[in-house]
Amino acid sequence: MTRAAYRVELLKLRRSRVPAVAAVVVLLAPPLLAWAFMTAGTRGQGDPLSAKVNALSFGEGWSGYLNGLTQIAATGGFVGIGIVATWCFGREFADRQVVSLYASATSRRDVAGAKLMILIGWSLVVAIMSAPAALGIGLLAGLGNPDASTWVSLLRLVALHTLTGSLALTAGLFASAGRGYLAGFAGLIGLVVTPQLAIAVGAGSWFPWSAPGLWAIAPLNPGFPLVPGWHLLLVPLAALVTAGLTVAWWETAELR
Repeated sequence: MTRAAYRVELLKLRRSRVPAVAAVVVLLAPPLLAWAFMTAGTRGQGDPLSAKVNALSFGEGWSGYLNGLTQIAATGGFVGIGIVATWCFGREFADRQVVSLYASATSRRDVAGAKLMILIGWSLVVAIMSAPAALGIGLLAGLGNPDASTWVSLLRLVALHTLTGSLALTAGLFASAGRGYLAGFAGLIGLVVTPQLAIAVGAGSWFPWSAPGLWAIAPLNPGFPLVPGWHLLLVPLAALVTAGLTVAWWETAELR
């Protein structure tokens, strides 16, 4: 894979507002929403929001905050990273730049590979930053000093974002095969709905796109069935298959 492909894709990522906005949303929206929900649940008022939050039973303190945060981040982080993956691959068609790849000295295989590697690096940075962002907002919310279980939950949050981030790159495959943003967004919606169906039929821990969320949520909810750690091995396998299919599509497809 040539350095030129990396430099170009990194430059696109740095100069676009889409990855920056998505990173801010992924890092701040889930903890702020979790804080808001927890506050609404502890007010004890009879308004509809409080009733809905009490029904969810997030809990109180750091455990309740991180419980709500993890449940929100399981989907929110996936969607945020998926949008960036859709933008990264779909923009070549939306901007009508895809034809110029025929005249480029860099192969299309290298271009697709560079896109994937840059996205993986970006999503990993977002995953690592999710812990200090969640910790900072929790401290601002007045939750007090975190205990040992809080640090474990924060590390689990980083792992959740890392796993779902690798799976969200599937949206790039949909955007490529569909030659634009709409196909990527449609595929992303499908990847949000399908895990719910897998969970409903009892196969959630075996489905790569739902297993990370179930694995992260279970320890924070007593009585919730634990997901065996080895089930998470299906996640990198699914990510590798998706990445391989994406690179193969860019190498063989007739771009126009």
